[in-house]
Amino acid sequence: MLRYLAYRVALTAPLLLGTALLIFLAGHYAPGDPVQVLLADHYTPEGAAHLRHELGLDRPLAAQFAGYIGRAARFDFGASYVNPARPVAEIVRQTLPVSLRLAALAVAAAALAGTALGVCAAVFERSAADRLIQLGVIAGLSVPSFVVAAVLVLLFALRWRLFPVAGWGHPSDYVLPVAVLAAAPLAYVTRISRASVRRALAEDYVRTARSKGLRRSAILARHVLRNAALPIVTTIGMAFGYAITGAFVVEVIFNIPGMARVAVDAILQRDYSVIQTAVLVYTAIFTFVNLAVDVSYAALNPRIRY
Repeated sequence: MLRYLAYRVALTAPLLLGTALLIFLAGHYAPGDPVQVLLADHYTPEGAAHLRHELGLDRPLAAQFAGYIGRAARFDFGASYVNPARPVAEIVRQTLPVSLRLAALAVAAAALAGTALGVCAAVFERSAADRLIQLGVIAGLSVPSFVVAAVLVLLFALRWRLFPVAGWGHPSDYVLPVAVLAAAPLAYVTRISRASVRRALAEDYVRTARSKGLRRSAILARHVLRNAALPIVTTIGMAFGYAITGAFVVEVIFNIPGMARVAVDAILQRDYSVIQTAVLVYTAIFTFVNLAVDVSYAALNPRIRY
């Protein structure tokens, strides 16, 4: 296990390096000029040349990239182009916990509710409850998150005034963003849970347990869920990745001061340093979430060894 962990962690470095290179080239070759955005109406050729020199944008791309990687290795991500007085590391420290909290709440809600609904649909297969759950799954997978957000805001915030339209900090502010972000992961977890539990219920050991007189709840808890857990855990790990990316829409709609919203603003303002850091941070999060999912396999199934 330790050798496998060391191998996976060692793979993280080239992955992050390749990601940094791709986003660096994409940012520099994409249409637009951050200097022109910063100067706006005060743009002059002389002022643009001076600002470009101050930002280091007049150096060769290889030198710019090497300098960025060298600083990033020391966790120094430089300063924001739009707000030079604010280090990017400070922006990450302030905004990343908000995005992670939002994603964690959404994934937790999707995992608990999705697993419960999937088990219910599998146990009561072809019943009215099963058909209703499958209809909800189709809706959750088909309707875009911004449509879900619009409907929830219209009903629960504007018409019934149960929750605020936007904001962050009060517990009531969490309800609508978490519900929007959890909608699609909930549908995925429910679908995979139903299929995995159905497959486990058809195994011989379940029939043997039933013949011994074990109760349905005991069979589900001791045998079925443990053997059906691997696909469910994998889906939950993927759901966390979906929640992180889905936060780009949710944080903007609900005015949440998270890292995804900062990244959207940085893209619009061509703030290279913030964009590169946001992508690196999210790539690292995806990598370690996948590693945690892989390691959990050994705990769930003793036959799996690394």
